[in-house]
Amino acid sequence: MSSKANKTIIGAFVLGALCLVVAGVVVFGSGKLFSPTKKYVMYFDGSVKGLSIGAPVVFRGVKIGSVVDIVLQGNLSDMTFSVPVITEIDQSRFRLTNAEAGSADYHKALIDKGLRAQLQTQSLVTGQLMIDIDFRPDKPARLVADTTGYPQVPTIPSAADELTRKLEELPLRQLVERANATVGGLERLVNSPDLQRAPRTLNLAVADARALLGRIDREVALLSTEARGAIGAATATINRADRVLAFEEGVPAQLAENLNKTLTDARASLRKLDETLDSVRNAATDERSYYQLRHALKDLGETSRSLGSLVDYLGRHPEALLRGKTNVEE
Repeated sequence: MSSKANKTIIGAFVLGALCLVVAGVVVFGSGKLFSPTKKYVMYFDGSVKGLSIGAPVVFRGVKIGSVVDIVLQGNLSDMTFSVPVITEIDQSRFRLTNAEAGSADYHKALIDKGLRAQLQTQSLVTGQLMIDIDFRPDKPARLVADTTGYPQVPTIPSAADELTRKLEELPLRQLVERANATVGGLERLVNSPDLQRAPRTLNLAVADARALLGRIDREVALLSTEARGAIGAATATINRADRVLAFEEGVPAQLAENLNKTLTDARASLRKLDETLDSVRNAATDERSYYQLRHALKDLGETSRSLGSLVDYLGRHPEALLRGKTNVEE
């Protein structure tokens, strides 16, 4: 019996020694024995499902503490509940310069700079949550009445809570009713006889359009041919009118040619009359006959000069043959 008792005592002693060694390794290895820590409380309104004791508290990816307790706090008067989460923060891992860690000024400085706590997913597979602490000055500091006595870190809703709140604010009933009405309208439109006939009507319209375009092409070709003929005829008429007005052809040209010929003959006749007058002057004995002959020659000279003036005028204003002298001068 004594031998058996000694073995039991020895085994218990060895087991206790091993436990002490493991505990020492854990305590001294983690450095928590000599690390200054401080507890903070955080109040979350939403569900904390997935958050457990020992869950990490991180700041921008760096673990600075862990969750040490989770409790449920309620008010029976208005039946409101909140979930205070007690965390332990390693002060050596999170400190500010020119401020004493753990002091009231230190904590207030962090809150004033926008220090906020938020639940975030630690693992999508297991659904475990963690507490993320960061500076979010755009988020208001929400503080609640505390009964734990620990410094409080303001919290903000998680991304899931924000999504849930936005979905609750949406008029889902109206959206569903409108969606149903839209689907019903589309169904009626798709099944309507008019829409069933639309492809055939469209094909007929396309065929008519093609036929119309063919006729338009042919008409345009004919019009182009006629237009070219009309333009050629008009050009020829204009050129002929220019030649007529320039006395190059037509009645005005013939008239001008006859007038020039008559003027030439008249001038030749005047020269012959002058020669005859000289001969008559030398041979005439009757003064009255001489006077009458001289008067007739004078009239013939004036007529010749008038005819010359007319020819000169027509040379300057050939259009007078068509419109008259008065219209030309106007």
